[in-house]
Amino acid sequence: MSASAKWVIMEKRWRKGAGLRLAKAKIFISSVNEDGLKRLRKEAFSELRALGHEPMMWEENLGPWPAHADPVSKCLEAVDEADLFLLFVGNYGGTYYKEARRTVTHLEFIKAYDRGKTVLVFVDTTVKAIFFGTIRKWLDDFMEQYIDESGHPPSPDVILTALKQNPAIPAHIDPYVWFLLHDLSMRNVYMDDLSLGVPIDWKAYFSDLLRRGSILLPLRHSIAENGRRLEQSEEAFSLLSEFSQLQQKADGSRHESILQAIAHKMSGDTIEQRYGHYLSEAIGAYKACIGATLYVKDHEKMRFVAKCADVAWNRSFRLDDQSSYVALTYNLNKDTVHYTQAKQMFYCCLKQGDFILTLHFPAGPDWDNRKYMIYQENVNNAIINKNPYLVFMVKMILGGLQP
Repeated sequence: MSASAKWVIMEKRWRKGAGLRLAKAKIFISSVNEDGLKRLRKEAFSELRALGHEPMMWEENLGPWPAHADPVSKCLEAVDEADLFLLFVGNYGGTYYKEARRTVTHLEFIKAYDRGKTVLVFVDTTVKAIFFGTIRKWLDDFMEQYIDESGHPPSPDVILTALKQNPAIPAHIDPYVWFLLHDLSMRNVYMDDLSLGVPIDWKAYFSDLLRRGSILLPLRHSIAENGRRLEQSEEAFSLLSEFSQLQQKADGSRHESILQAIAHKMSGDTIEQRYGHYLSEAIGAYKACIGATLYVKDHEKMRFVAKCADVAWNRSFRLDDQSSYVALTYNLNKDTVHYTQAKQMFYCCLKQGDFILTLHFPAGPDWDNRKYMIYQENVNNAIINKNPYLVFMVKMILGGLQP
């Protein structure tokens, strides 16, 4: 029985025994500790607790932690435990961590967003009007021009410097606020108005959320998590079995069988962006390998050896052919993942000696050339480093092949 089916049964039993009672929701309250937001945070904490929920906030029931504990990591752990994430944005961006290249508040939001939490964002009305009035378009244009000129996206530090140097942008608002809001807008996160002099009717907000089922019982999260761990264990045992089969098939005279065995065990997965050692976030996905081709260096060209499945191939590529992923990978002398938007395909090229093995992975529907350019390093890490032991084994097999 699936985790979702178990949840339906348990939810029915719970409702039968508990009538119409709603579960207590853990709500993480996040914002920069600026004067204009302190009263709002305190009021939100008190009212949400009065409504029967469990709000979590640094100055009330989270911090301070012992001196040996990393406060950022502890905050992110609390976000992970929450059912709902509440974010207030004013004039300040907060403490910036160079390793993560994000502020603490931004990291908390990313954690909540990546974990699929219900996210409520309230932005100061003046800040919001300026952002959507002028700054959002300016940032879009700046990033587009930077990529066109340099061939890679600007780092957060470059973006923040450009914001600081633009005289048309209000200097009394921390440039990081614009960077944060731009990230929220790129993720299509709705931003509600925040007027510091107008109280928020939390009872009405949460009544609506509960009617739409947005606040989930903690029990549902635990069931789903246990099901996911069980599936991962089963996949691990299955992978171990496939390793054994691959070794048995690995004789140098059966190139196509070897490619089929290798391609069969290359599954799809998510592609993540890491923020220092604090957290990682899913930014896209790729599907399981649909085929493979094998080439070997033959004088000044890469000669076709074998393929599996119905994938495109050429008899040979010149080593100086800049349009050939096979030739490029051989000359770079390192494993690389390439992308073709026309075919919506990632090509993972593994080099071992004179051989280049290319594995074909369909990209998720939200990938394009611009996104690949921004996250190329993340794509490489996701596909090549997903299982380094498997890649090592594949290279051992390639090393034993005869041209």
